[in-house]
Amino acid sequence: MTAARSTPSNGRSPAGWRGQFACPTGPLGWIAGQLMALGNEPLNRLAAELLDVQPADRVLEIGFGPGKLIQRLARRATQGLVAGIDLSAVMVRQATRRNRPFIRQGHVALYQGAVSHLPFPDQQFTKACAVNSFQFWPRPEDDLREVRRVLRDGGLLLLCLRQHDPTARIQLVPGFTVQEIAAIQELVRRAGFRDVQVQERRAGRQRVAVVTARR
Repeated sequence: MTAARSTPSNGRSPAGWRGQFACPTGPLGWIAGQLMALGNEPLNRLAAELLDVQPADRVLEIGFGPGKLIQRLARRATQGLVAGIDLSAVMVRQATRRNRPFIRQGHVALYQGAVSHLPFPDQQFTKACAVNSFQFWPRPEDDLREVRRVLRDGGLLLLCLRQHDPTARIQLVPGFTVQEIAAIQELVRRAGFRDVQVQERRAGRQRVAVVTARR
C-alpha cells in the first residue's frame, strides 16, 4: 500500500511560528513535529482509550502530525484500517517512518491533504477523530459535514480539544474557552451529528474537552 498520497488542499494555516503547528514545513516543521509528539502524548492516550478501537474497526485521524496516535490505533485495528490525513508533507514523512511496518501490512494508509476534501468514498469509517487540531480546520461546519460523509451510520466522531488555562504563564497554542467549546458542540449538531456530548477530562496536566457524537 502506498504510504502517502496527495489530494487537493485548500486548508488554511496560521502565519508565523503558530503556523508550524498547523502545517509544519522545513527544518522548523520537523522540530514542531517532535514537540507535538511529546506534548500531545497525554491527549493521544486519552483519545485511544475513549475510541476503544476493536480489531475490525476502520478509523480516520484528521491532522495526525507525527503519527503517534496512528501507531497506537493500528496496534488495535489488527483486521481493519487506520487512515490519516494531514496538510503537512513533513508530518506525512515523520508519520510514515513511525508506522512503516503497519503500512507494509496494509493496516495504515497516510495521505497529505485537507479535511475539507477527504479522499475517501462515503461511509468508509466506523470512527473518526481529531486530537488538538480542530482549531486549524478552515471551515469547521462544512468540514464536519465532510467527516460525517465518510463515517458509517452510527459511526463515532471524537474531538479532543485542549482547554484554555487562565493560570498558565505560557501557552504555545491557546486552548478553547468554555464558550468556544459550547459553540463547537452546536456546530457538530448543525453538521448533522446526533448524541452530541461534551465531557471534561484530564490528560496529564492538561484540561481537555472531549466532544463525541454519532453519525
